[in-house]
Amino acid sequence: MTTMAGALRSFVEQATGGLTRKQIKDHIDTNYTSQWTPGTLSAHLYACTVNNSKAYIHHKWADRFLYRDEDGRFYRYDPQVHGVNTWGPSLDGQTDEYEVEDAANIEELVETSITLERDVETHLVRNLDSIEKGLRFVNRQVNIEVGRVDILAEDATGRRVVIELKVGQAKDSAVGQIARYLGWYARQDGERPRGMLIASEFPDAVRYATEAIPDLSLVQYRVQFAFNAISIEE
Repeated sequence: MTTMAGALRSFVEQATGGLTRKQIKDHIDTNYTSQWTPGTLSAHLYACTVNNSKAYIHHKWADRFLYRDEDGRFYRYDPQVHGVNTWGPSLDGQTDEYEVEDAANIEELVETSITLERDVETHLVRNLDSIEKGLRFVNRQVNIEVGRVDILAEDATGRRVVIELKVGQAKDSAVGQIARYLGWYARQDGERPRGMLIASEFPDAVRYATEAIPDLSLVQYRVQFAFNAISIEE
């Protein structure tokens, strides 16, 4: 008997350009009529997505084989294309979080996680000059041989700057990830680029690791909320 995970994996593996949630739902509804509830599909899209950090807490033992792009399309996860898994907990990380059983909340949780990452990245692209005077945007979500670079920029001197964004706390693995990108560009360009790792928090382990990599700096972001009164009168 085909499982939901098996049906999803088979369908996504056949797609060359990624699949929207609607395309996946239509496929399941057409080929597996009444076999699963809509909540089961939502649960699997949530739990099996490798770059959904919340899923590692709520569904610890799920098989992660999907990658969700910033445009909302799902792909078969390939570390050579999408980068090594830096979204999951570190090997020594412990958590006492409980699993979420309410499938009705799952879609909202994953949408919130992905949307926040996309919004922070977009804000960053539009405001690079606020991080460093003269910093200029070049490209974003760039696929290279060793992963996917969040943002490429140039500083005031024209030197390449590789920027990696982590929503929430940066992990040890994030330092290794951006170091890999820096090494690749150094070999391609014949000149060492600069690197910036941006996150909301940096534990001591990440700070120590960063000190060992020349030209890699840490940048902390903070999300601020503004409230405006809205008149109910026309």
